[in-house]
Amino acid sequence: MNFSKFLHQNYYTGLDSAFLVNFMVLFNLMKRKLIVIVGPTASGKTSLGVFLAKKFNGEIVSADSRQVYRGLDLGTGKDLKDYDGIKYHLIDICNPEDKFTLFDWLKLAREAINDIYKRGKLPIIVGGTGLYIQALVEGFEIKNTAKATNAKKYSRKCLNSKSIGELQNILADLAKEKLEKIDKNNPRRLIRAIEIAQEGDEPTKKKPNFEALQIGINLKREELYKKIDKRVDERFRQGMLEEVQGLVGSGINKKWLLSLGLEYKIIGNYVLSEDKDKNSFEKMKQELKYKIHQYARRQLIWFRRFPEIKWVQSKEEAEKLAREFLIGY
Repeated sequence: MNFSKFLHQNYYTGLDSAFLVNFMVLFNLMKRKLIVIVGPTASGKTSLGVFLAKKFNGEIVSADSRQVYRGLDLGTGKDLKDYDGIKYHLIDICNPEDKFTLFDWLKLAREAINDIYKRGKLPIIVGGTGLYIQALVEGFEIKNTAKATNAKKYSRKCLNSKSIGELQNILADLAKEKLEKIDKNNPRRLIRAIEIAQEGDEPTKKKPNFEALQIGINLKREELYKKIDKRVDERFRQGMLEEVQGLVGSGINKKWLLSLGLEYKIIGNYVLSEDKDKNSFEKMKQELKYKIHQYARRQLIWFRRFPEIKWVQSKEEAEKLAREFLIGY
């Protein structure tokens, strides 16, 4: 008989026993299990992560490429109060303009996961940066091939000053095949690809030493758009415009700030514009909502490629999946 079912049948009666749940989660953590929560922006990933962390004695590891930066709070949707006492990792770990790559995140995420395991808790990975999630669950590694190019080496400062067209040309000269595999209109992706090509590094894969349950939040399109619009309005009331004004005024490299996209690009361009009229703010806000709708669709397209993701529409569905995965009933 399955050990989990044996305990359940012999020691469990009536309502859920927190002791039994925590015991069985700990028992199964020896098999190095973890939960991943994905979905589009504003779908409620943090709320679900906190809910499951409370149910199964977990801690949250953020998988968001912008939340690593200090001072980028409302625009990245950190919502730290929503963690409600649950410990979180990989938020506010870098200063603006610090170089921080996918593989930097992977290293720190793996360290955080191991630390959580050592303390007998459940790692719950929560985020909408699809490449971070894929890299973790598929075991991405970086391997130096000793084939570094002898071409001109570009510094990060130099690359930050280049236009998207110039970056595309540089990468095409260094590694044309990489240009076809990345978002060629994203300056951050282009710059990192150039740096990897210059260093002679190549990504490889190694089977992870954990088992993951991936849960995706599946909302109806109309409901998701309403949540996005409501959140944009709320964040402006909380001071998102002032946050971006403060970042611009602090002397942060404006090109770096705009390269973060969405809130920081659209609001940043509004702040920097000298041609404003009484309708400019509302136009900017509507543009931001529309662009976030587009971004949410792209996130869904990305995550739908992975058949191992189990889609849910409620916290109860997610809890049932997590219980079966962790405890066996």
